[in-house]
Order: sequence, then C-alpha cells, then structure tokens
Amino acid sequence: MWGDPATWTSHGLQWTHLPGVRALIQRRVTGDPAQALLAWFAQHVGEQARLPFDRVLVLGCGEGRIERELVSQGIAREVLAFDLSAKVLDEARSRAPTGSPITYAQADMNALPVGTPPFDAGGFDAAFGVSSIHHCADLDALFGALRRLLKPGGWLFADEYVGPDRFQFSAAHMRHAERLAALLPPARMTTRTGAVRRGFRAPTVDEVVALDASEAVHSSGIAAALARHFRIERWRPYGGALLHVLLADVAQNFEDEEGRAWLAAVMRAEDDLQAQGLLEDHFACAIARAPAPSGSTAAWSSARNRAGS
Repeated sequence: MWGDPATWTSHGLQWTHLPGVRALIQRRVTGDPAQALLAWFAQHVGEQARLPFDRVLVLGCGEGRIERELVSQGIAREVLAFDLSAKVLDEARSRAPTGSPITYAQADMNALPVGTPPFDAGGFDAAFGVSSIHHCADLDALFGALRRLLKPGGWLFADEYVGPDRFQFSAAHMRHAERLAALLPPARMTTRTGAVRRGFRAPTVDEVVALDASEAVHSSGIAAALARHFRIERWRPYGGALLHVLLADVAQNFEDEEGRAWLAAVMRAEDDLQAQGLLEDHFACAIARAPAPSGSTAAWSSARNRAGS
C-alpha cells in the first residue's frame, strides 16, 4: 500500500495536510508558526556554511515534494532522490519540472550501495529524511552509510515519527484519543469511505505489518541510533501523539471555518496534555552533522548530550 500513490489519501487526509497543523509544528520546532522547517534548517546551516549545497541526497523521496522544495528554495543545486518503490519514483519524475536538476534512483535504505554511482562516497553535502527513516529496519546500517556518503562535516536533516514501534500506543494514550473523539461531531470523524472513527485502540503488530511491513519498524530507536553516528546540533520534539492518531483519514473535515475551530480546540488539548506530562512526543526534527575524521571522544559525548536541546 505504501508504494502506491493512488492509495495515500483514498480514505482521507492526514494531520499534516492541514495548514493549521503545519503552523503548529513550525511553532513547536522553530518558535515561529510562519517559518517552514526547511527554512529553519537553511537558517541554521547558513550561520556556518554557504548555501546552496552543490549536491544533496533525499531518502525515501515519495512523490518528490522535498527535493522540489530544496531546489526551488535555493538550498541545493543538484539532488539525488531515491525510493524503494518504482511506482512512487514514476510519480516523482512526473512532477519534477522540465530540466530539473533532480535525479531519481531506486534503492533500499537498509542497504544503500555506497560507492556505486550515483551513490558516490563523500559525494554529498547534505541528506534529508522526511517521514522516511522510520521505515528503516537497520538504522545503524542506514546512518553508517549516510556518514560514508556525506562529506566530512556534511549535514543531515530529519523530520520523523519517533514514537512507539509499530504504533503500539499505550492504553492511556488511546483513552485520551477516545475521549477527545467523543467530543467531536460524527461528521468531523467520518472518512471518505463513510466510516465514522470511534472506539480508538492501538493496532496489533500484525495489522500494521499487513498494511506496510516497514511501518515504524524501529521508530523509537531513531534518536539513539542517530546519536551513535552523527553530531546532533538540534533535536526538536513536536508532539503529534494525539493529532496524528485522531486526524488520520478525517483531516479533510477540519478545513472549513467551523472545522478549523474544532481543530484549534484539539490542538489546545494536545498542548495541555503535553504540558501535564501525560503525552509523549511522537515526532521530532533533527539537524545533525557527520563528524570529521579527527572527532574526539569528548566531542561525541558532547553531541549526545545536545540531543535533548
């Protein structure tokens, strides 16, 4: 299912399709609801390096939005984007502007062919993983490969689901979702196929695997694996524990004026529960750098300590 673009919104839209949610995420990550995450990354990099990058890598590119934005926003001159799905790559190629400096390749992030063109060792200034790394089964293999693909001091931007593996949410988490859902009118909780979402529970592992065998396979280990291989300069959790679950396949019902009012109430509820320590952060943004060969043990220790900043 994950590799077929036609299925992505067949049941309905997801939380991040909503401008109000994107503004909330941007506020939580950057402090400014109007600053896009890639612009935040570019601002941070621009304090230490010159943009645009000559060549960058996009992991699990999907339909190609990230690489198109990297080029259009002047962050990268040339992009290599890869995905495991040939159907997804066809979609990305069809959306790329004519003459675009984007190249597409089919590859598995669990076993990137480092050293085999176009995956040239030391050939990239930066790598970008957006909603893709949580599909990786071997995080150490991936981050190790990225270190070899990046130049010394090269950059990594990640925007990822980092919550429980296979969406094995706690019973308390599901109770919060169910209580909030019960307050919403049925029309707001109806999918495009006519199902009304009620009776929230965590899916079984088998149910998750049946839809996508790679879904959130080791998502909870992303932060630790990243810190083992990279120097983390920014780690910004941004919640999503309720919004991600509650708005799945029904986000399209929150686009009108009344729906936006309901959405604002749900976002405040997540903020309140988060402030009380009753919810975990299930999503996070990271800016990290590949260590230079001379990096010391002390530098690694400092990098791990900064993972919480």
